[in-house]
Amino acid sequence: MMAETRSKSEMSTSSSVTSPTYGSSPKAGASSGITLCLDYFKTAPGIVKLVELLLGVICMCCAAPAWTNGTHWFLFVVVTAFVATMLWCFIYLLNLKTAINLPIDWLLTELIFTAIFAVLYIIAGIVQIISSVTRTRPPKLRFPFYIIAGVFGVFNCIVYTVGCFYLYRDWKDSHPTTTIVGGVLRRNP
Repeated sequence: MMAETRSKSEMSTSSSVTSPTYGSSPKAGASSGITLCLDYFKTAPGIVKLVELLLGVICMCCAAPAWTNGTHWFLFVVVTAFVATMLWCFIYLLNLKTAINLPIDWLLTELIFTAIFAVLYIIAGIVQIISSVTRTRPPKLRFPFYIIAGVFGVFNCIVYTVGCFYLYRDWKDSHPTTTIVGGVLRRNP
């Protein structure tokens, strides 16, 4: 919601990358090196990233140690998503999107990773809940924590889906659509 209230002048685009960069735009003549950018984490997509990390920590704490195969799968998904989300947070925190001059569509790459993790989280959350309920293997002391881990995994799937929505919206805004009309490729304004 906070990203919607930002004006277009507060969002700048890099010359080689068409994705929006949150925070203050670099001054003319200034080098586009690594800088600390906390402005991203004041926007809705930034807050969603922090919530993803928080829920990931809760999932890891509740599911460890793993006693069932379903919990092993759940922890694999949670830790992999946590590390990838942490890397994206560092990319935004250090403003690496503008510092690294690579021909990468950063928003599309992040959108794909976030969508993959949203799907994996729902699968892993359901597997965690089912393996905790159907197996008698986890100790009775760990049983409620395993159920809580699965529920928070489903919640984190919802948060990753919200993150996908924000990323898709930003990606769609930064890429004009093209249509083929009568054999001619036209760009929509």
